[in-house]
Amino acid sequence: MDVYEFKKTYLTRLLETSNVLNGGGASIPASAIRSEWINFVEVAVEPTGWQALWKASRPVCEQLCVKYPLVVLGTVDQVLFDELKATFLIEAILDDDVHLPEDKITVDLEELWPLREQNNPALNVNITADCIDKLRFFYQHLWMPWDIDSEDDHSWVAKHLDSRIRFSYDLKNKTMSRQLSSHALALLAESRYIQRKRELLELELGEEDQDDEDDADNETSLVADNRAGELLQLNLRLNTIKNEISILENPVMRSVFEKLRFGNEKGKESTRMAYIVTQAGTIDEQLRYLADAKAMMDQKMLVKMCDSLQHALDYCSPDSVVYLPPGTRQDIKFLEYLNNDGSFRGVSESLFTEDFDEASKKNPVIASKDDDSVLLTIDGDFTLENIKLDCSNVRTGVVIKKGNVTFRNCCFTGDPSSSTKQGIVIFGNCNITFDRCLIKEFATGIYSNHDCTISLLDTTISHCMTGLEMLDQCRVLFRSTKVLSCTQYGVLLEDFNDAEDNHHSDNQSGSSSQIFEDFNTVEREEFTFDGNCEFRGNVKGNFVIRKGCTDRFNSSCFVDEDERSADSADPDDSQQEELPVCNATNVSFSADFLDTTNLSSTKHASNKLANDGSNHRHSAESNEDRSTSDTGVSSSLTHTDDESLGENETIDVQEIKGNKYLVKQASESEQESTEESIENQSDQIIEIEDTIIEID
Repeated sequence: MDVYEFKKTYLTRLLETSNVLNGGGASIPASAIRSEWINFVEVAVEPTGWQALWKASRPVCEQLCVKYPLVVLGTVDQVLFDELKATFLIEAILDDDVHLPEDKITVDLEELWPLREQNNPALNVNITADCIDKLRFFYQHLWMPWDIDSEDDHSWVAKHLDSRIRFSYDLKNKTMSRQLSSHALALLAESRYIQRKRELLELELGEEDQDDEDDADNETSLVADNRAGELLQLNLRLNTIKNEISILENPVMRSVFEKLRFGNEKGKESTRMAYIVTQAGTIDEQLRYLADAKAMMDQKMLVKMCDSLQHALDYCSPDSVVYLPPGTRQDIKFLEYLNNDGSFRGVSESLFTEDFDEASKKNPVIASKDDDSVLLTIDGDFTLENIKLDCSNVRTGVVIKKGNVTFRNCCFTGDPSSSTKQGIVIFGNCNITFDRCLIKEFATGIYSNHDCTISLLDTTISHCMTGLEMLDQCRVLFRSTKVLSCTQYGVLLEDFNDAEDNHHSDNQSGSSSQIFEDFNTVEREEFTFDGNCEFRGNVKGNFVIRKGCTDRFNSSCFVDEDERSADSADPDDSQQEELPVCNATNVSFSADFLDTTNLSSTKHASNKLANDGSNHRHSAESNEDRSTSDTGVSSSLTHTDDESLGENETIDVQEIKGNKYLVKQASESEQESTEESIENQSDQIIEIEDTIIEID
């Protein structure tokens, strides 16, 4: 299905936002910004009856206890203009395993993406989509969570609008160093995640105060106190982020901040270095530790001593080897990529797969210092050995974008209460080896794109919702591997090839999954088994092959909107000609997604939608060659934070990095018709904007 997407220049964004917030020529303080947007939305957005895709934010998925990412097809029943929200009737959910408690839910307008193909052709959905795009850009890129608390003694537009848009485009066009850019993106992502979580906590506390005003229940009071403490912690962290972002918005102050925050010595070494992280101890303990580290390293390598892993990361180059002392916890705030054949090695030999408790005490632990989006990001050859990765306070443990990566005697632990955390996310074109590793307590232990090779050697995946989720054409070697006690699936293969082959033949089928309890009966070229493998205790099946029930992998959903914008931006993007209404983004639920027999219990598709399903599919196929973004790259909205102007969690409308497809050349007649359509739509938008200005 097709959704609207927009790509606009810096000047266009500035003019659009200025027109909305002109206030009739008066100065608009921060407290009046929301009212201006409400007035604009009331004029431009259709009040009811239009279909859209909703992608729930990560905090919402956490609150609903459902898997992230969550993409839902439905119809807007009513737009709540005063709240900038909409009541949304759920018709289909992208994941068959997700069951929402209600079929009507209130969602933020900025999280909705209107469909190009509507049941009611009389609706001005292109104007609605453009208005929501302006609203989404403002609240995701320009409005900061602390603005509402600021004083009203100045005009918000005069003080912040130009600098915020410039800051946004500086991040997008990579005008800053990668280290500083990564730091800024991480702060923005965290601030928006905190804001969304804070809103949900305040809403819960407010509802409980109303319902239990006269109730003196001690247990309820204790829960409220815990939430109040969490709310205070979020506010304190948000205030710290505010101070740093205020500095980074100023181009003059950025270079000063970068020198103070990161130093100037990083990467100056011309030869490969080893960094030995030390800990306090007696001289004999230090000598034993250095002797053990010496036995693991190249004797000719130059060595530096550091007092923490963070200290080493602040100064090491990507090809450095870092040695960590046993039994220590290393809290890091690392904002770059690991690559170039570097490595982290724990100076210990206790095996996690043999004695987890003993190995957890003796091997070093790496954890995130703050509530980050991702603990580590790898985009080249890299090795981690004898290390426990504590991913309990990040949304994704390790993101692998490319390269040959080896995990040897490593342990990945998540949060058993979370329905959204991923352990390892693999983007594509990677060779990953897990040698004697343990992966436990994630919503998804390993999530892999196609065109990857994964080797699981003497490795155990346990107590996840889904142990390994992968796309077809991903090759996996199981050698003496165990996948145990998953609450849903042990191994889940998303088979899109079969879905395409059976596009017309399986429409009457009520089930689109094959379940195998015995791995010896699985005859798929993606799987190779060797040694004594064990798959048991996985509630919904040890091996499940699901045909077209979810959409294709989208790497962007596992990172935040800030980082998506930065990674996908063209350096000359700001100079490109604006297309006010861009071509569509194609979204496919499945070959027979409109058949109500294939929907979850909360997926109530209307009869009219079902009758029009074949027409929609035909339209999507006929427009396949034209469904491209301004960049000339196919733009498929596909299945997957943090994160990225921010953990805003709106649907990503551009393919990022490892999932780009070649675009076919359209014929001259097609190009002419497309250009004519865009011009007509542009004229229509200009007329509406003129009307809005007159009304104001």
